[in-house]
Amino acid sequence: MKNFKENLRKKPTLFLVVGIFVLFIGIPFGIYGLTLNGGASLGGVLVLLGVFICIPFLVIDRILVNKIKPFKLSIFEFVFIGIILLFYLSDNKKLYVDLTEYKTEYFVIIYNNGNLENSELNWSFPFSKSVELNENSIIIPSEFKGNYQVELKTPKNWKGWRMNPDRINEINLKIYTNNKTELNQKEIDSLAKVEIITVGNTVYN
Repeated sequence: MKNFKENLRKKPTLFLVVGIFVLFIGIPFGIYGLTLNGGASLGGVLVLLGVFICIPFLVIDRILVNKIKPFKLSIFEFVFIGIILLFYLSDNKKLYVDLTEYKTEYFVIIYNNGNLENSELNWSFPFSKSVELNENSIIIPSEFKGNYQVELKTPKNWKGWRMNPDRINEINLKIYTNNKTELNQKEIDSLAKVEIITVGNTVYN
């Protein structure tokens, strides 16, 4: 036990510091989460799962620190975390749409089939995008549908929201409405066509 404590004190590394933090914070928080009711208890399970995943990395760290100097090992660990983080962020790209000052009861995201002009997109660190509004809608490249998760900041006057996926003349779109606004399929199709005609050059008969 004495040698173990000396090892921790004299050979600190990035994984060791992060690991101790995760253990001391994650275990009590995870156990508390398990005491909650319903779906809230799932949070506790996920936290404890993260703690268990962390333990093997701590063991490997303590093995390697006997062969590699702590500072050098910490650099390798920092690079490793950076690579993992980049892979995670590249697979979880988001499209931010800020509607907090929006007044209308609906909003449409149109996925460009090649006949429309895309809305102005701004880069958001590191892989995400934010988008400028075109009145009641935005137009974004069709490949965004599968590659970007929409992060919608709803208007202040909306009490929750619902999303209606649709497809009009080979154009995919999503219609977001106030949770109190219910549209039937005919109304959805009509609204979608109006928005596409308004912002694009596609002609409907």
